Amino acid sequence: MHVGEMGLLEFLDVGDASFSIPLFQRPYTWGEWQCTVLWQDVMKAAQLGSPHFFGVIFYRMDEDGISLIDGQQRTVTSLLLLSVLAEHLREAAGSKAEIAAAAARISAVSVQGVRSRTSEEDRKVLNRAFFEERMRDERFDAEAFWEGLQRFQIVAASLDTADDEQAIFESFNGKGVPLVAADMVRNYLLLAESPEEQARLYQVYWEPIQGLFGDDPGSLRLNNALRAWTVIRCKAPKAQSDALCFDDFKQFVQNEYDGTKEDLMDEMLSFCKVWAENYRYHAVKSFRSTDWAKVGRKTLVSGRPVKHASKESRAFYAKHYGVDSKEAR
Repeated sequence: MHVGEMGLLEFLDVGDASFSIPLFQRPYTWGEWQCTVLWQDVMKAAQLGSPHFFGVIFYRMDEDGISLIDGQQRTVTSLLLLSVLAEHLREAAGSKAEIAAAAARISAVSVQGVRSRTSEEDRKVLNRAFFEERMRDERFDAEAFWEGLQRFQIVAASLDTADDEQAIFESFNGKGVPLVAADMVRNYLLLAESPEEQARLYQVYWEPIQGLFGDDPGSLRLNNALRAWTVIRCKAPKAQSDALCFDDFKQFVQNEYDGTKEDLMDEMLSFCKVWAENYRYHAVKSFRSTDWAKVGRKTLVSGRPVKHASKESRAFYAKHYGVDSKEAR
């Protein structure tokens, strides 16, 4: 196996060669949510002028071209995006004409073996329409967008003929415990800090957050809480499941939030206290009047005084949930 970092456009610009999709690959499934994240990442790379890591692509060279062992979704969608960009700039002059020619040349690379199911074709049509609509916006800057695409980096892993592509695909996608939203949020918050600060933030905030949900295989309950928090905090959350809420979280932190990391984690801890109690007892109790909001809009209970639960409420909790709610508020 030969592994190296390279630009996405460099990888896609294969001239007369073509990409092929092995039969064991899943169908093309990317939809509006993934296209939205891709679009935002390109715009962010252009705005910041910094590299953007677009993942690892496994491939093998064969007589028919380049066999994509893993990376079909990103490759097909990127070629689709470049095709729309080329059409958008077809009548352009000057530097934009050069961009249009480059985008057209790369997007002309064919992808063989993509299944011709109606659902897949529909997805590609819808994704094209999504990109076309974004480029019709009068604020769209094609040159800046191209600059963002040029900053997309991948790790390209070329397999030797002796490598077992099916075994590698299964190992990369199906074995071990994949990162979930909670893992990625934790890493995003901690990795940029010094070892000492990582340890402090973890002990003060993240460890208590995890502890609120007890035995939580796969962080399912914590993922659920994080998605609920992003729904409240993000202007336009896109995640269609708990597992996909990390991108909403990242977009909020990068585009909307301008406070400290400590305040952010403090709010997440306070919110998770409320959410964990609801998750456990299916009713708001001890933290009902907690003013957990610190980094944005206030909560509906902000400013309300703490109020003890009534005798009737305690009896209800004890009867239906087996909970001694004397401490309920």
